[in-house]
Order: sequence, then structure tokens, then C-alpha cells
Amino acid sequence: MAVSTKPYIGTRDFFPEDTAFRNWMFGVQRDVCRRYSYEEYAAPIVEPLESYLAKSSEEIVSEQMYRFKDRGDREVAIRPELTPTLARMVASRAQSLPRPIRWFNIGNFMRYERPGRGRLREFYQLNVDLLGSAHAAADVEILMLALDVLRGYGAGPEHFEVRFSDRRLLGAAFPDRSEEALRSLSRLVDKRDKLKAEEFDDLLAAELKSPGERAELEALFSWSIDDLGGRSAELDPVAENLAFIQSQLTAHGYQDSVRFDPGIVRGFDYYTGFVFEIYDRDPENRRALFGGGRYDRLVGLFGKEDIPAVGFGMGDVTLENFIRAHDLVPKDLAQPEGVFVALMSDDLREDTLRVGLQLRAAGLPTELSLEATRKFGRQLEQAAKKNRRFVVILGESELAAGQVTVKDLVRGEQESVPGDGLIAYLKRAAGG
Repeated sequence: MAVSTKPYIGTRDFFPEDTAFRNWMFGVQRDVCRRYSYEEYAAPIVEPLESYLAKSSEEIVSEQMYRFKDRGDREVAIRPELTPTLARMVASRAQSLPRPIRWFNIGNFMRYERPGRGRLREFYQLNVDLLGSAHAAADVEILMLALDVLRGYGAGPEHFEVRFSDRRLLGAAFPDRSEEALRSLSRLVDKRDKLKAEEFDDLLAAELKSPGERAELEALFSWSIDDLGGRSAELDPVAENLAFIQSQLTAHGYQDSVRFDPGIVRGFDYYTGFVFEIYDRDPENRRALFGGGRYDRLVGLFGKEDIPAVGFGMGDVTLENFIRAHDLVPKDLAQPEGVFVALMSDDLREDTLRVGLQLRAAGLPTELSLEATRKFGRQLEQAAKKNRRFVVILGESELAAGQVTVKDLVRGEQESVPGDGLIAYLKRAAGG
């Protein structure tokens, strides 16, 4: 029986054109993160299972995690998210890392869930975190960085909307609920925009037994930041932080993309305060693109010290859908580039190789034809299919004259160039 050519369900093969798009997408992320002075780090794709138990969402731990025992009978998991790994790493060097810690990572993750639009089992994700500051200015910085990544793709307020809140508002609305009951309710509220209205109402009816509780939740959804002041002593600092965040975003030109929404709670159990979600405005893809928030007590689970932290994760699947739906892919992403050096005859192989090596040494991407063909046009066709910009031709007559012929496949022009001026010519032509 022939082996299937399809990848494992919910994963993707990245052919060169796919990889070119992905590299561009990740390049924008790296550029923005570095402009904010965030340092890139990496981590193992496999972690001890205990890193996620009671530290991730119940749905991930119970239903979506790839978990197994290794040959040493240790329980491990393929990472479904990165925040517990980050917390472990920071806790291991908590005393020596200068604060605030600004780190980012672009890595792959796996969750065993039903593949669909915007959702696969393997995905790549940008994770950005700021640790060591409890001030709301850290929340503002993280949110501005996330917005600037989207701006880096050419997106604006007409393309996306940010909704932010504070997870402590849910506790204030239901002060008599236990911590576990609040976690259960927060997981349900987090699904409000992901389920059909009827399905959400049925689940809510099972979660909130009394009409009074349902009314309290509906009232919470209508709160404004101004409503929070004076409601309770516990909410005063929350209201102050949210007002600070809103004022900073407004003062620095982000107000058209952002609004307060007390229904945003995030589904991960480790969130402790400020949270946000970014939504696509496309009517065909009205869903959360990504989100994040503050998790001030997670690092302490791995060490002796709680370190305040805030961050977000941006998955590549929903992001790519967003970019393509709004036609934000650069037009020149697949433009021809590089040099193809034709082989006119086997007798010229060494001379052709010498030219190719010189071009590569000068930093020019160069592909060498490996075989001479009876019809030279076939080599031109090969260069065009490979999306090369220039074809360099070195025949007997060119060699005798100390020249090469350069054919520009974009402009359709051909020119004889002195051999010692080839590099300068190609660099100039490529930049023009």
C-alpha cells in the first residue's frame, strides 16, 4: 500500500511559497518586537506534564493536550502554549535577570482539537511578555506593541477592534462565588462570542441557577469604566488602571481601534487582572484573532517569588486568514529575485562555476544550471519557473571578449556587461 502524501491531520506542509509568506509574517513581528527592545528566546517543544496541570485552561489540559510517557516513564506533553514554559524559565533565573524582563518567542505548538477555519492542531505563535512591573504602563506597552504588529501589516481601525477589560470585574459582580465557581463562569463567558446565541444561553442557564445571577451578568456586560468608580474599595484600583490604559491609548493615537468591554475575561486560569482580545472586523471572519493579559501569580508557582507579568500570544493561522481577507499581502512578496547562471556547454562548466561563486561571495542569491541543454530556451524557461530575476550567460564569444550577457526577465532587456563589472551591475539593476 502506498504511503499517503498528506500531512498528519491538522498540520501543514510549508512549500517554498508558503515559507516565503510565513517568513515575511514573522519578519514583521520580529521587527516590531525589536523596536520595543524585546529579546528573542527559545524553549523545548516538550515539557513535563506538571508544567500545565492547574496552570493552563481546563479545556487544554483535559481535552487538547498531546501527552504521553517517555521511555523513562516520565509524563510529558507537547507544548500547547508557552506561558508556563516562560514562567519556568524566568523562575529559574529570577534573581539574576534584570527587570523589567522583555522577551518574545516565535514557535510551534500542538493542541488536539477539531481542525477548522482559523484552527489547526499544529500552529505557530508569537508570544510577547513583560515581567517585573505591576504598573498599568506595562499593560499599555504590551497592548501598543500588539497593535503595532497589526499596523506593521498595513492594518488599521477599519480592519480590527481591540476590546479590553479586567478579570477582577467578574469577581466583583459575583462576590459570593467560590474561586472555582468563578473560574467555571469565566470559561463560559469566554465562549460568548465563539458559540451560537442559543447554545451559549443553554450553557449559561445551567451555570447560573437564579434569575438574579443572570441579571447580574447582563448588568456586568453593560458597565463602563466610569461606572466602576466608587462601586467598592476593591474595584477602585481596577477602575484607576483601566482609566489609565484608556487615557494612554487615546493620547497616543490608538483610540479608534480600542474599546472597553467588561465581557472580556480570557479562558486561561492564570490571568489575574487586565485582559484583552483583538477581533477581526471582516463580516466573513468576525472572530477573535488573539489576546492576552496580566498573570501576576504564575511565575511564583515555579519558584519562591511572584513576579508581576503581562503578555499576549498571536497565532499564525487566524493571523494569515486576517491578512489575506483584508488583502494585506505585499504585492512584491513573490517578485522574481536572484540570479540564474546558464551553462552553455560542458566545456564552460568551470568558467560558469567561477562566475557563480563570485556572485555568491558578493551576497547575490545565485543558482547554477547543472546541465547544458541542446535548446538554450529550456534554461530560460527553468529560470523563469524558479522565479529568478536575472539570467547570466557566459558563452565562448563572451569568454573571449571578457564579457557576460545579462538578461533581465522582469524588464525583458538584455545587455552585455564587462566581466569585472558584473557584480556592480546586478546590484544596481536589482535595486532599480
